[in-house]
Amino acid sequence: MADTPRGAHARGNVLRASPREACLYWADAGAILVRDGCKITVDALPGADSRAIRAYLLGPALAVALHQRGLMVLHASAVALDGGAVAFLGASGAGKSTTAAALHARGHPVIADDAVAIELAAAGPVTLPGAPPLRLLPDALTALGAAPADLPAAHPGDAKRTWAAGAHVAGPLPLRRCYVLADADRPAIEPLAGHPAVFAILQHSYVGPAIRLFASADHLARCARLAGAVPVRRLARPRALDRLAALAALVEVDAA
Repeated sequence: MADTPRGAHARGNVLRASPREACLYWADAGAILVRDGCKITVDALPGADSRAIRAYLLGPALAVALHQRGLMVLHASAVALDGGAVAFLGASGAGKSTTAAALHARGHPVIADDAVAIELAAAGPVTLPGAPPLRLLPDALTALGAAPADLPAAHPGDAKRTWAAGAHVAGPLPLRRCYVLADADRPAIEPLAGHPAVFAILQHSYVGPAIRLFASADHLARCARLAGAVPVRRLARPRALDRLAALAALVEVDAA
């Protein structure tokens, strides 16, 4: 396609970026150009799996488009709790989706998985609803009472399965807490403030690699504004799946 640089198909994940557009590339899908927060152009490689393209469209490409619209996008999963939203931040494999699923199993609707869009409104940050299905590993699904074999793969060749959570949020909710996940022997919650809180938000911004190529000062200011408006916590939790309920209960008490 004319909008997609043809000579860029072997140069990395973020081919180029500016405040108005970003061109991304994946070896198993092709190039995706995101422009002005409202136009996404796909230049798929021959034989590319449509499931991979869909995953990149609903993940990184959509996150870049939302950023271009002036929204904060966190690498997180979020659920609704007591009329507000709580977000679980972490790197890939940190347990964001599993923690959100544990809260969902206790009756809390899902807001978004993997990428959480936040509007820095005058009255305070609010979360916007995203794609509600959760992406979970088979052992986590089994612990939650689901049958992994009956669920579709989240991505070609990926062990994670897509679990369509029954209840999800259809409108914006005020953001009440940001929990940064960390491994530990027992569940615990520790407040973060000042520079550690800002760094945690910056570190877990979804479009971090592209942001480093442009508008970094503006993005840092947004991270500081979010960290100053919403309590940021380090959520220490064991990897043991049989302790998910206790972890969810701890979050419920803290967020309340």
